Amino acid sequence: MMRYLSASVILLPQLLLAQPNEINQINWAVNTAPPFHIVSGDYKQQGLCDVLIDAVHRYVPELKKHREILPQPRIGRALERAENLCFACMIHKKQSEQGAYYSLPTHVYLPHQIIANNAAAQRIREKYPLPVPLAELLADEEFHFGYPAGRRFGVLQPLIEGQDSRPGNRLVRSGDNGPEAILQMIEAQRLDYTIDYSIIRRYHELNTGQLLQLLPIAENHQQLVHGAIGCSDSRWGRNVIDKINQAMPQIRSDAEFNQSLDLWFEHHPQYRQLNKRALATIKP
Repeated sequence: MMRYLSASVILLPQLLLAQPNEINQINWAVNTAPPFHIVSGDYKQQGLCDVLIDAVHRYVPELKKHREILPQPRIGRALERAENLCFACMIHKKQSEQGAYYSLPTHVYLPHQIIANNAAAQRIREKYPLPVPLAELLADEEFHFGYPAGRRFGVLQPLIEGQDSRPGNRLVRSGDNGPEAILQMIEAQRLDYTIDYSIIRRYHELNTGQLLQLLPIAENHQQLVHGAIGCSDSRWGRNVIDKINQAMPQIRSDAEFNQSLDLWFEHHPQYRQLNKRALATIKP
């Protein structure tokens, strides 16, 4: 799989500036944010969105596959500028929202949760009810919060942005492998907590043997997050998404993709049934 990856971004502008009607390949952005994309280590190429990309091309074989490693902020800018680019690891939104043109949902994530080390989790439980009121926790300068640059948190995003004027207890970490780097800082007690998906904790567990604590959040409790593929909101991007949507039933049912979901949601044995029920309620 890695033969399709290029560490250089020199050729990317030419690809992104291809003629808008020229749909012969999909240009995929790949970030270094395991377990969505995994570019090194024991689980190399087994990231959830690595496997999703391969599933897309099994059912849309007429389109070639090109992958490019890019930092998350660069991916966001490319989509906003309507460059010829797709990203497999997005949160599904209404098409009227700016930033990308979205496929039908590919799968669901369990709600974002608080991930904390044992000591911080105990202190949070002692001070706050469960599910934890995130707005109050973010404003609490007793607890130090960190997250990777460029990450978005769905319905929780306004709460996080609402605390931008109080950066004293917050760290925004740039660079590669952001989610894992944040969890390493939490384990070392340099940070108290982050907000992320349970699969981030699962990747950390597989690599370190250490199991951090999960705490539910009041503001998104039991609200599933729909994952989707996003492409530039352009004629090129819409044409790519149309082709992907036509194959979406096969993509969702793909054996390798579902095995990947099983790996990353292993601590949630009812996930497959939950995912199937949630996707069944979505109208094309």
